[in-house]
Amino acid sequence: MLPIQRRQILHNYLARHGGSTIKELSDQFGVSDMTIRRDLELLEHQGHVARSHGGAIYVNKLLGEPALPDKQAMNPDVKEKLASYAAERFVSNGDVLIMEGGTTVLRMAAYLKQSQLTLMTNGLDALQQLRMAAERNTILCCGGVLRGPSSTFVGPVAESFFTQYHAHTAFLSALCFTVDAGFTDPNLMDTQVKKAMIRSAAKTVMLLDSSKMGNRSFATVAQLDEVSVLVTDRGVPEHVRHACEEAGVELHVV
Repeated sequence: MLPIQRRQILHNYLARHGGSTIKELSDQFGVSDMTIRRDLELLEHQGHVARSHGGAIYVNKLLGEPALPDKQAMNPDVKEKLASYAAERFVSNGDVLIMEGGTTVLRMAAYLKQSQLTLMTNGLDALQQLRMAAERNTILCCGGVLRGPSSTFVGPVAESFFTQYHAHTAFLSALCFTVDAGFTDPNLMDTQVKKAMIRSAAKTVMLLDSSKMGNRSFATVAQLDEVSVLVTDRGVPEHVRHACEEAGVELHVV
């Protein structure tokens, strides 16, 4: 195989998997670590990858915000699995919980069988879903500016709301994730509210389907070591598994 052919295949491999270690790439392509390092150096110079943590991650264009119906239609089966697992595994009777208004987390509402919960959200759609649990739980929603594209309340009023309370667990999601950039979203106002949620909670559980890994969006919600738990599916790349272990983050693969 010519070097140019190997680099193209290497580029495609990283694009599919989001990233990899030098050892894994060396084994995969049957060449020395030094050869892989030279290939990665060239791909980095061309702007295709970023070298990090003894390997490289694929650098994609910054992703913008999908329309709400498109977000709702993305990987619904995987989102259901993540939501049901999180509701069963990380919620106990009497907990105080923060649930952001994203399309993955709001699916948890249908699986909350516990009682005497205090549930706080910034999501209009999430609030509608949580109405079914209002008889046995306390539901709170922040005020603020309603963003149509995300159906969430944002701005200083929303951020201030979450600073007033202390929660056991915050359940969040994001549009994208890379080891270097962390969990990222396209809108800064949504991101700021999520940061306030993280500060108000003793533990943060991130629900993220693996298709979102390997891409970046505009603003960082949190770095990997700022969350306690990552719940994802079996498509999670190996380098993300390693990064979770190094950061001390519980990885739950559903």
